[in-house]
Amino acid sequence: MRINHKKLLNSKIINQILNHPKNFFIVLILILVTLFTKEYIVNPQSLEVKVVKVIDGDTINVLEGNKIVKIRLFGIDAPESKQEFGIESKNFLASMIGDKKIRIIYKDKDKYGRILALIKFEDKDINKIMVNTGHAWAYSYYSDMYLREQKLAQEKKLGLWKNKNPLEPYKWRKQNRF
Repeated sequence: MRINHKKLLNSKIINQILNHPKNFFIVLILILVTLFTKEYIVNPQSLEVKVVKVIDGDTINVLEGNKIVKIRLFGIDAPESKQEFGIESKNFLASMIGDKKIRIIYKDKDKYGRILALIKFEDKDINKIMVNTGHAWAYSYYSDMYLREQKLAQEKKLGLWKNKNPLEPYKWRKQNRF
C-alpha cells in the first residue's frame, strides 16, 4: 500500500487548522488580507466612460451612467484656455479623445471635487502623450510621473516648448485671478 505523503501532510495541516479556532481565525485573516491587497494593487478602480466635453488640455467631462462627471488628468498641467498655447492644447486633447469611449483609472480627488485620473484610449496613456508632445507640463508638484517625457519634449522644442520661456499654468493662474 502506497502512502500519499502530500495528502497526509495536507490533511494534517487542515485538521490542525480546523481543530484550533485561533489558527483558523489567523489563516482566514491572512487569506482575506491577501485577496484584498491583490485586488487593490492589481485592479485599481477604473471605468469605461464616454467623453462628452473637452474643457481644456487637462480637464474633461465624461458620461458615467446617466450623470456628467468632471475629470482632471492626473500628473499633468496644461495651459489654460486663455493662456498662450491653451487652445492648441485643448484641441489636441479633443482630437485624441473627444466623443470617444475611454478608460479612466482613478487616482484621487482634487480640492474642487474633480476626479484625478489616468486616461487610457486604445491602451495609450493620454496624460503621457499630452506631455510627450509638448501640450502640457508634467505637474511635478503632485507627481514625478511624466518628467522624462517633459524633458524630451523640451529638448525637441515640441508644442509649448517652441516658446523660449513658456509660463507654467499655475503661475499664469496666479497672475490672472478673476
